[in-house]
Amino acid sequence: MEFVNIFTETYEYIGVMEREEAHTRGEWHEVFHCWCLSCDEGEWHVYLQLRSPDKKDYPGLYDITAAGHLEADESVEDGVREVKEEIGIDVAYEELEKVALLDTWIGKDREFAHEHMYVCRHSFSQFTLQEEEVEDVDRVSWEDFKRLWLGTAVRINSAKGHTLQRESFVPHENEYYPKLIEAIDRALIGRT
Repeated sequence: MEFVNIFTETYEYIGVMEREEAHTRGEWHEVFHCWCLSCDEGEWHVYLQLRSPDKKDYPGLYDITAAGHLEADESVEDGVREVKEEIGIDVAYEELEKVALLDTWIGKDREFAHEHMYVCRHSFSQFTLQEEEVEDVDRVSWEDFKRLWLGTAVRINSAKGHTLQRESFVPHENEYYPKLIEAIDRALIGRT
């Protein structure tokens, strides 16, 4: 059984609960998110995880590059293990930049997401995917990703030739994607 810390809606610690029970009851808990970005010839791209078709929740949809729940005995820094587990890239927490703490939900699943950015210099062939979790890794232009989530594009194209629209992604609520974009844009200021 996996246990998570639970919180009030204002991020005050309440206690510990079994993960599935926290989901069922709609309790706030913590997750770790890492968005991998790369810069090629002055243009930023964001890597996207395609969830395995065998996943219980949101199979076959695009999502955060690497993400997962923080267990009750873990720190935010311990969440970096998800990058190695899901996409096979071994990074130290100090190589990431924490860009935000966002509250988000999908139905009754209420999460405080510790958002991180990692400037990635890896090619697709360097990813080793956790097959039961991740079907593939693709990438899109950061500008296209922004246009899609800020409402100026209906569909965008990926590096691997897929056409993506909002329905192609895990449906995070509470204006998650616009808040994330704002946080990452702040972190990208002055970088090329």
